[in-house]
Amino acid sequence: MIEPIESIAVVRSHGGWRVLRAKGPAGDYAFQVDAEDAALKVAKASQPSGGRVEILVQQPGGELRPFPMAPPAYPLV
Repeated sequence: MIEPIESIAVVRSHGGWRVLRAKGPAGDYAFQVDAEDAALKVAKASQPSGGRVEILVQQPGGELRPFPMAPPAYPLV
């Protein structure tokens, strides 16, 4: 059986960056790099069993793309 994928998004918000997940906002940050780092930490903390997680980052045109440093739906160890 395939485990569900938890999505975490890093999006622009009021001149800064916000980390979002199904449970709601996970934090607001002034810089994109800080939001991406927080998204990685949230992903690791929310998946202690090594489940599948994807991190999506909002691009300048508004579309969400997979975080370049992480393949989609990777298990966190």
